[in-house]
Amino acid sequence: MNRLSNQRLHRGPLTEWHRIPQTLGWIGPWIALVSLSFWVASPGSPSLVFAALGMSVGVLGGVRERGVFWVSGSIILVIGILAGVLADREVSDLSANWNTFWAEREAEVGGRLQEELQAQLRSGEAAAGQLALGATEFERLEDVPTIQDIRAQHGVSALALYDSDGRLRIWDGMHRGKVPEEVQAGQDRYAYVDLPLFGYLYVTALAPDGGVAVAAQLMRTDLPLEIGARLGDFGSEFLDLTGENIRINPGDTPNLERLSPLVLPDGERLLEVLIERPDAADRAEQVLARWRWLVSSGLLIAWLLLAVGGAPSRSTSVVATGGLFFLLALLPLQEIAGLERIFDWTLFVLPLWPGALKISLGRLVLLAIAGLTGFAVLPRPKFAVPIWAAALSSALLFPLVVTWVRSGLQPLSLASDRFEWIVYEAALGAILALTVASVLWLTRSGRSAHKSWTLVTVASAVLLGGMGGTLVLNGAFLPVGWIALWAIPTATAAVATTAWSDGQRPIVGWLLAIVIATTAAVPNALLDRVNARRMAGGLQLIEAAAVEDPDLEHGLVRLGSLADSLAGSGRGDVDVLYQAWRASGLAEELFALRLTMWDEVGENSQELRIGIDGDPSDDLAAIVREAQESGEFRFLRPHRDDARYVMAVPLSSGQVLTAIAPPLPPEGARSPLASLVRGGLPSQTDPITLIPILSGDPLGSDSLTWKRTTSGWQGEMAIEFSNASYHAHIPISLPGSLLASARGSLLLVLNLLVFSAFWVLGRGLLRDVIPPETKISGLVISFRARVTLALFGFFALANALFGTLAYRSLTQASTASARVVAERVVEDAAGWYLSLDPGSGSRMELLATQVGAELLEYRDGELRGGGGVAELVELGLYEGWMPYTQHRLLDGREGVREFTETSLGRLTYITAYRRLPDGDILGAQVPLSAGATAIQRMDLIELLGFVMLLGAALSLILAWMAGRALTSPIRALQVASEGVGSGNLDLRLPNERRDEFGAVFRAFNRMVNGVRRAQHQLVRTSRRTQAIMEEAAVGMVALDQDGGVTLVNPRAEHLFGSRVIVGQPLPGKGPFAEALSIWLNNFFQSSETEANTEIQIGESRVRVRARRLGTTGGGRGVVVAMDDITDELQTERVLAWGEMARQVAHEVKNPLTPIKLSIQHIRRAREDRRTDFDDILVKNVDAILAEIERLAGIAQSFSKYGAPGGEGEVPVGQVHLHEIVDDVMALYGGGSSTTALFEQEIALGLPPVRARTSELKEVLINLLENARVAVTKGGIVRILGNQINGRVVLAIVDDGAGIPEELLPRIFEPQFSTRSTGAGLGLPIVKRIVESWGGTVEVDSATGRGTTVSVFLSLWTEPLDTEVG
Repeated sequence: MNRLSNQRLHRGPLTEWHRIPQTLGWIGPWIALVSLSFWVASPGSPSLVFAALGMSVGVLGGVRERGVFWVSGSIILVIGILAGVLADREVSDLSANWNTFWAEREAEVGGRLQEELQAQLRSGEAAAGQLALGATEFERLEDVPTIQDIRAQHGVSALALYDSDGRLRIWDGMHRGKVPEEVQAGQDRYAYVDLPLFGYLYVTALAPDGGVAVAAQLMRTDLPLEIGARLGDFGSEFLDLTGENIRINPGDTPNLERLSPLVLPDGERLLEVLIERPDAADRAEQVLARWRWLVSSGLLIAWLLLAVGGAPSRSTSVVATGGLFFLLALLPLQEIAGLERIFDWTLFVLPLWPGALKISLGRLVLLAIAGLTGFAVLPRPKFAVPIWAAALSSALLFPLVVTWVRSGLQPLSLASDRFEWIVYEAALGAILALTVASVLWLTRSGRSAHKSWTLVTVASAVLLGGMGGTLVLNGAFLPVGWIALWAIPTATAAVATTAWSDGQRPIVGWLLAIVIATTAAVPNALLDRVNARRMAGGLQLIEAAAVEDPDLEHGLVRLGSLADSLAGSGRGDVDVLYQAWRASGLAEELFALRLTMWDEVGENSQELRIGIDGDPSDDLAAIVREAQESGEFRFLRPHRDDARYVMAVPLSSGQVLTAIAPPLPPEGARSPLASLVRGGLPSQTDPITLIPILSGDPLGSDSLTWKRTTSGWQGEMAIEFSNASYHAHIPISLPGSLLASARGSLLLVLNLLVFSAFWVLGRGLLRDVIPPETKISGLVISFRARVTLALFGFFALANALFGTLAYRSLTQASTASARVVAERVVEDAAGWYLSLDPGSGSRMELLATQVGAELLEYRDGELRGGGGVAELVELGLYEGWMPYTQHRLLDGREGVREFTETSLGRLTYITAYRRLPDGDILGAQVPLSAGATAIQRMDLIELLGFVMLLGAALSLILAWMAGRALTSPIRALQVASEGVGSGNLDLRLPNERRDEFGAVFRAFNRMVNGVRRAQHQLVRTSRRTQAIMEEAAVGMVALDQDGGVTLVNPRAEHLFGSRVIVGQPLPGKGPFAEALSIWLNNFFQSSETEANTEIQIGESRVRVRARRLGTTGGGRGVVVAMDDITDELQTERVLAWGEMARQVAHEVKNPLTPIKLSIQHIRRAREDRRTDFDDILVKNVDAILAEIERLAGIAQSFSKYGAPGGEGEVPVGQVHLHEIVDDVMALYGGGSSTTALFEQEIALGLPPVRARTSELKEVLINLLENARVAVTKGGIVRILGNQINGRVVLAIVDDGAGIPEELLPRIFEPQFSTRSTGAGLGLPIVKRIVESWGGTVEVDSATGRGTTVSVFLSLWTEPLDTEVG
């Protein structure tokens, strides 16, 4: 750290300038990410230019040096820039060449459309044909393919077989509405029937027995998008396939636009399909939307990679958080299905800057959450405020924050959807959490508090939140200053954070901030929702009392105009009414309407009711009849309780359309069409109750008043119509205390999870999520943690099983409730069926009126009509066939009632079937949501979630308590063990426990007694050992792993010549101490278990032996034994010289004999006067000279062996191995030889070694000569040099015959040789010389694989006054 600080202090301006490219390289990708975010929000070239500049700067600054994550993120950003360029270019080309593009596109899609249309036709033909062929065998279903298999094989929507009398025999699949009679009779092979909501392509085939097989293909649907239905119609599937919308019309439709007809085999055009040409701007927007989502996804991935790949510093984390801020502020998240509403300006608009910048609720919560991440990476400020200032700050800031956020609410914005209120509460809670966290971040306390203050903070915040919620639910108005009371838990939180460590304080402070913020936000958000609902209820009452409704007037006039244009297109009456209603905009507003189509003679031909049931009253019917018979457009404002407006519109077809719009739907009115448009969701408005005012009763006030009720609020006002007066009531129900507590708890947990996740994300950028003092392994591995987790797991599992079963029971209860309602309807209808006299009317209509429900009538399994549903049947809203299984059971009298569950998108129905006395089957459909609403399903789900949450909390507490109870004896045992380990042998654990831990405690006490006895014995033994060591003639020193002395005897101090202090390192002064320190330092750094050496100090020599203690690797103590062997060496030297003398005598004696014989031979030759005397003389003289040379060699060898490193020798010094090898190789001619090839491989950079230059050359030559003689001609001798384990190794490797294994132990003996020539002193001399330097020699050889002689040399250290021998 100090060195790093010094480097930073000495950096000059040049170093800082060098850091600029690195900084730009780091910031460049972030600039590109932000620029691309702006492009996604508002595509344009400037954003792409800035993004490209950012990436260019990033590349120039060295992207490759920043890791794989950073590089991957940068690559994604480059791809995003290219995608933006391609998107702009594609949109530009599309706009400039739209006509050409669409012509090519239309031709391409048209060809595919023809293929798909013919495939639909072929599938229908094959399915109908196969069904017709097997018609006579369907009594034996096991022998033929079932109808389900046929339909699945050919992929048709519905398949049915009619007998020759036109009755259904067998069917499968879903068919909406009735099958046309001409199709049932098989009059045409092909037919296309266009219903208001559905269009079917029919293919028929005649069966051998006269029956007709019908295959139906669903070609189009016209269901509202809100319903979310995917029925597998041809139009939807073609849109998924090609991305183009089509419109299907009946055949031979006059149209100037290009159509793709479905041409039958006989050339007839059955239907025509128009590929709808989109607007160029719309198509460009679609193309751009796809590119924007692609780039948006890439930006999110790139941000994650850049954040992970960045350095864990505060500056990079702040920049990463800024990138996240821009992403959440600019990405098109409002286009995600289901989130459009929270980004709507009509719900919430908060001005961030007057007249310049505003923000929606969705953006506010996203930016607030991004602020949580940003807060987690901010540095702690250098200044601090006292606790009283923190409390005062929160008391001032909380009301300001609430007032500011509340200013963005639009009227009625929180009155409808609960999800919007949850998002609003989350936004308010997130901003308040940032406020509290900032205050706590600035607060300092001079002293540490107890951790119990944390519980005090939570309790006070929850108490305040509960009080606020209770006051709101009981009708009290909370002034904005009320929220200033949360300064109390803020102050206690500031005190509580001081009780935690520096690493834990941020986490605790953040969790407390979330709790404080949530408990403050929930009651205030609840107050805003109650006020919004009261305002909405009041507006409902005021609108109901109003004489005029401009929106409704405009919609009715538009409806009449649309109906007039549709009536001339040949559509059916119900189709005209439905399409006009949908297109007029009245469907979206869900106004209650009664639409009636009158024919030319003034008869009621069709009627469509939305939110209205029953027939109009006589006087209202008279008003309608008068308007209808007038023959002109009439728009009346009778201001009746059953009719705010009455409209009559003569149509160009001769018909008359009348419309009745009541001020509000009658109580209990059913509206299947309204439910269809709403997508199956419940009504968002509260029902208004009208109480008639009798004559003579006071009218009351016509102004709106509110009063508190037991279930919430009730708005009241008097409404006076032209025909009646009412007291109008609208209830605003509020949750009870238990349900409110459940919702508040769930919101608190939700905020804790979401807010903490983003805070942890910020800490993760710093790589500082877990406090340094917290060990995750200890939280998981410890026995207490495992016991607690195991118990909590069991509790949580039981809690989860309970929740699952409870939820299933709740769902089943909802279904059972709907089944009970449907069963009651069909039972009542069956009871009234025969007793009703229909007269000239319809029995089913009367029956539906009697039981107050829509009824369906099935005959032979096919829908024939019903009560109150005639127009809905024609629209195709109901299934044309009842389920085949239920039909067989009821038709075969195997049951009286059956139930099925069907769905249409989000609309789910329970249908009850009841067989009537005349053989028909009665059906009644009840929406599943009706049963769920009856038992307040969502409220029960919230209560169930609260119970599960409470159960989880209690489970955790109980598990913690149980774990603590189980681990407290273990903790006591741990403390006692640590005490015994520290030397306190008087500790005792209680013996009175009678459980398993009592037995453990008693065993522990016995163990302590045994340890005490063993300690006494050890003391006696130690004393004897100490006495022995003090009298020992060998010096003994024990060292710990750090080199400190733990034990020493007097003899060792005598060898050191100074006092050796226990606990301190060995003395470093003196010749012996210095030499020993160098050798021990090398030994400590090596991995050897033991080592020996001898240290020469003048005339004295000390043998040193070192051995590591223990059985494991490094980090152990060492025992050093030191023995003065000077006298022993003197004795050995005398004996050695005696042995040397004997060997010299022996070696000298051998050459003297041939010399003597040669001289005698010369003398005899001379005495004999031999003629060849000269030759004999020369020959014998040469022999004598050879023997003399032999004697000289023997003398030199013995001199080297006898006195290496003696007096007069050069002292051991610093020698470079590669220089010695180069000199020796030069003697051998650079490696060439007549018998062997010499090679050298000396590692570069070898450190100098401890040796003598001349002796090292002699050693190397001696070994090379041995190797040269050992190899055959052409053999290879290699000289290797390397550094291994702190020593330099010189190895001579040959590929000769090798040395037999049994001879290896003797090769260093004097006069031993594996050759017939030589004195046998080469290797002994090498060994003596190398050991004189402090090195070693090792030989590795085997017969047939050569020999390796390794010389291990010590590294050169600083010269000393003594010599290591």
